[in-house]
Amino acid sequence: MRAFASALEAVPLALAENSGLSPIDTLAEVRSRQINDKNPRLGIDCLDEGENGGRTISFPIALVSTL
Repeated sequence: MRAFASALEAVPLALAENSGLSPIDTLAEVRSRQINDKNPRLGIDCLDEGENGGRTISFPIALVSTL
């Protein structure tokens, strides 16, 4: 179970690092916002637009695959 949880953390860490952000600080901030806002769908703001929700940002491929 822990290995699966660690594998899931690898994606947001890689996104943050590849976006030039501090991966650990960014992940800690997102987790905190997820808990405080009670919104588990918040993610990494790779484009630095101030928006972390995947449904409010245009992700045409991701949204099409969820329909």
